[in-house]
Amino acid sequence: MATIKDVAKLAGVSASTASRVLHDNSMISEATKIKVRQAMEELNYSPNYSAQNLVKRDSNMVGIVLPVRENHESLGNNPFFMQIIQGISSVCTDHNFMVSLATGRNESELLKNVETLIRSGNIRRLIFLYAKKDDPVFEAIQREQISCVVVGQPYSEPSPWVTFVDNDNSRAGEDATRFLLEKGYKNLVYAYTDMAELVQSNRFEGYCCAMEKAGLTPKCLHLPRQDGGNNQVRLEEYLSKEVVQGFVIIDDMLALRLQKLLVGLGKVPSDYAMISFNNSLMTELANPSLTSVDVFPYQLGELAARQLVSPKAEQGKLVINHKIIERSSSKGPEAK
Repeated sequence: MATIKDVAKLAGVSASTASRVLHDNSMISEATKIKVRQAMEELNYSPNYSAQNLVKRDSNMVGIVLPVRENHESLGNNPFFMQIIQGISSVCTDHNFMVSLATGRNESELLKNVETLIRSGNIRRLIFLYAKKDDPVFEAIQREQISCVVVGQPYSEPSPWVTFVDNDNSRAGEDATRFLLEKGYKNLVYAYTDMAELVQSNRFEGYCCAMEKAGLTPKCLHLPRQDGGNNQVRLEEYLSKEVVQGFVIIDDMLALRLQKLLVGLGKVPSDYAMISFNNSLMTELANPSLTSVDVFPYQLGELAARQLVSPKAEQGKLVINHKIIERSSSKGPEAK
């Protein structure tokens, strides 16, 4: 296996110069950098980051903190998280960083896993893929003054160690609701899983704003992720009491579950307008295909990673725009 000395010898420079090129030192000329990098490629040189980390007491690792899920399948099969992790990984790879994941079935388990990640790998850069008020995991990280990016709405006092990357979820919720209202639907219900997650409460605020501007009463339907078979009962009871023409749904996963619940009740999903969020592949496979708000998770991941590994990182809150992608589930009432 080639060493940095082998690279230096082939490039005709000192080992210290080759090492500085590896770390993209601005004092090294571009011509020398090209020569050393060509030698690295020719020798198939792979840096020993572990040894470097021991010396620097630092790491070329970025930790990704996933939200608590009692059912891990809901994370592993959720395209939103897969796409955002791909975006993070692409930027980290370009900057010679690696990624490591931390998750848990409850907050205490997640905190333990994050602390282990930090201690074992000297990790000083974290990306939270969720935002939640009074989160003990985030609060513990802040006490350690570890640099982190939160994919979500700001929910803490300004800090030099934290950057927030997000969509304007309140605006997205309002735009999605207005989209169905302009199609002629009036009796719209907001379907959600956990309002403690800020992305869900923010989209609900936008939904309420659009409904109130139209002179309509906001309504919501709670369909927990861990339903124990009770969500079908909840939906049946709700539909027996309320006139419902359509749903604004927190994400594509819940929209698919809602379609399945309707079928289980002997109802036709196409009889209800639906718009969801994330615009994942499953929206085209649904029946009917789902109109969805694209929040561009891959770009969210890229932007989040750049704040930690790029020397030109921005500060404060950074926003990625959204876009409504129309499909069959939002045809106007006259088309039903």
